[in-house]
Amino acid sequence: MSFSQKTIQLYLGLVLTCAGGLGSVVMFLQPWRSCPEIDDSSAGCPATSQDSTLLGIALAVFVAGIVLLIVSSRPVKVFPDEIGQFGKLD
Repeated sequence: MSFSQKTIQLYLGLVLTCAGGLGSVVMFLQPWRSCPEIDDSSAGCPATSQDSTLLGIALAVFVAGIVLLIVSSRPVKVFPDEIGQFGKLD
């Protein structure tokens, strides 16, 4: 069973988009962090440099997934000589 390049790009784009989107949301919300001196919720805590780096990587993965989805949805250009005898139906 062989998959075309467009199918591989589509599924890889879907996986990267989902992973990057979920990772971005989790890194942005930081549910494991608590700062009782600033605020009781995790949204009030300042991000460390490692958190910012991981958020940047997750966003880059998300963008790469979107690019792969766009590339996989472009139509394939077929030249008349590749069609053979079926190219002259008119």
